[in-house]
Amino acid sequence: MSLHRLKETLHTYSSSSSQPQSQPRSTPPPALLPRRPPKTSLSQQLLRLEATGASSSSFSSRIAQLPPAPRPLIDKPREDDEPPPSSSEDDERRTRPISHPRPPPPPAAALESRGPYEPLVLSPPGERPVVQVPPSINCRLLAHQRDGVRFLYNLYRNNHGGVLGDDMGLGKTIQTIAFLSSVIGKGNGHEQSTDKGKKTGPVLVLCPTSVIRNWENEFSEWAEFSVAVYHGPNRELVLEKVETQGLEVLITSFDTFRIHDKILCGIPWELVVVDEAHRLKNEKSKLYTACLGIRTPKRFGLTGTIMQNKIMELFNLFDWVVPGCLGDREHFRAYYDEPLKQGQRLSAPERFVQVADARKKHLVSVLKKFLLRRTKEETIGHLMLGKEDNIVFCKMSDVQKRVYRRMLQQPDIQILINKDLHCSCGSPLPQVECCKKTEPNGIIWSYLHRDSPDGCSICPFCLVLPCLVKLQQISNHLELIKPNPKDEVEKQKKDAELAAAVFGTDIDLVGGSAKSENFMGLSDSEHCGKMRALERLLSLWTQQGDKILLFSYSVRMLDILEKFLIRKGYCFSRFDGTTPMNARQSLVDEFNRSPSKQVI
Repeated sequence: MSLHRLKETLHTYSSSSSQPQSQPRSTPPPALLPRRPPKTSLSQQLLRLEATGASSSSFSSRIAQLPPAPRPLIDKPREDDEPPPSSSEDDERRTRPISHPRPPPPPAAALESRGPYEPLVLSPPGERPVVQVPPSINCRLLAHQRDGVRFLYNLYRNNHGGVLGDDMGLGKTIQTIAFLSSVIGKGNGHEQSTDKGKKTGPVLVLCPTSVIRNWENEFSEWAEFSVAVYHGPNRELVLEKVETQGLEVLITSFDTFRIHDKILCGIPWELVVVDEAHRLKNEKSKLYTACLGIRTPKRFGLTGTIMQNKIMELFNLFDWVVPGCLGDREHFRAYYDEPLKQGQRLSAPERFVQVADARKKHLVSVLKKFLLRRTKEETIGHLMLGKEDNIVFCKMSDVQKRVYRRMLQQPDIQILINKDLHCSCGSPLPQVECCKKTEPNGIIWSYLHRDSPDGCSICPFCLVLPCLVKLQQISNHLELIKPNPKDEVEKQKKDAELAAAVFGTDIDLVGGSAKSENFMGLSDSEHCGKMRALERLLSLWTQQGDKILLFSYSVRMLDILEKFLIRKGYCFSRFDGTTPMNARQSLVDEFNRSPSKQVI
């Protein structure tokens, strides 16, 4: 009874509950199959382009034979992402030139799935006043979006909230605005909802800072709401407008709400919408505590990630959205959490598994009253023009390979590699349970336990994540394992010592163990396998006129990539955590509209 299976069951139940009664229920998902190997079309492109000693004419002729790469699109800034670490050289040698033709576009009739120019009536027959979505909004909604609006209104009509858990890209923002247009009585143009005379309080929208501008733009695009942003120096003016009842929607960020929760919780909100509601998974966070003070039972969450790691996160979210719907915390822990934990153990008796399965089904039956969960495949799969995900396995450079091997020989990693071997003291127990729980000679271990020389309760497994991070940094770029001047002095000393140990005789080749500021050295792709692959792919994509989105988890890696793009002469824009909120959307708009912008 794994956490993954609970998520799959939750998705299946919530999806089937959203279908009309006349439709047959969808069949349950098949059993999990072995993981499919990644597609290799981009890997083939790299292999074709990487032939050493090829002339420029041969290089151009090979480019002409390659299939076109999909063009990435961007709507709004999101969190950074990065490819997984590289694999061995043998993976590339086994590949063969295989073309992956892109699926043909759907027929024109498939794109005509929006509604007619007529209102979408939400209130039951005979109920007055009639609540409806105006025709100017309804005619632009897809079928699944109209179902989502009905779901939200039914929750609102019953004086409680719920969670719209659609996949990203299905229009959770649009469905929310259409729902609010029926509640507030707003349209786009001259016509209004029949419920125009209804007096409601203001609506509060909580969202990450990065998408405030997107919410504001969508409100102005879809309906004529009176919207203000409670963020920045004009907060007092916005509050005065709320007090004079001249404001219908107030948008603010999580951070601003957490700081000014006493003021905002004193306003009688008609309802509250929390975008990316999975941020409410931790009941001990200041944001969660602040949101508990909002005085309205009509609380709506938007998230494509209902549950991430623990089942108690599910309880925290729904206990805020609909307080008491899952009982109190202790009841949930005893009735759901503990049986599910016991049932998912590999050695669990069959009766434990049966109890866990029954509790899981009961939990899903309760949640589907307050949750609507749908995927792209079951809603707009027929409208999608085709998407292909490719994973490129990049060879590390010769220097990276040598540094990687030296890292594997460090005592911190050796204690993890040899944890299951018999202990050298002659005991039949493995090393991890006998004499090798700690590693005082390890550079990483000694830094982690500088305040506790005897180790910690989970030694040596406390080394797993720090060691994986170091291996990933070596795979990405050797500069990343050098000390960061922004870190504390003690950590810089540890990083410098580790860098000197793993660089070994190659230390002069990589510019020493201290952080390098040399532009030509950092922008050179000679000693970085991923940058060599990126160099060839950028050349291919820009020749085809594609626009490129380049992500990284590390700000230091973004600095290196920025120097690389400057050296190669690409026209690009950059934003990261230091980019002001009011400048982000303009950077995205410029990238989308300007033909000269190639990379962001």
